[in-house]
Amino acid sequence: MMRLLKRSLMDRCPIEIIYMTSDLQCTKRRILVKKVEKNYITAYCFFRKDIRRFRIHDILAASPLLPHSNRTICFYK
Repeated sequence: MMRLLKRSLMDRCPIEIIYMTSDLQCTKRRILVKKVEKNYITAYCFFRKDIRRFRIHDILAASPLLPHSNRTICFYK
């Protein structure tokens, strides 16, 4: 998963994550990673339309955006 987070940062491509919030709710977010730290990532959240900080431990899954959807993917060149 860390590899995908760093790839999103380097390639400036959005990814989708499943994230557990502080009140134990699972949410699906489309994000664009801006900074990767030891325990956190800073990313633009398309759902909140704002820069957010996500605890890496609370990211349950991460995936590139699928090419067959109406979204763009740039991991495969």
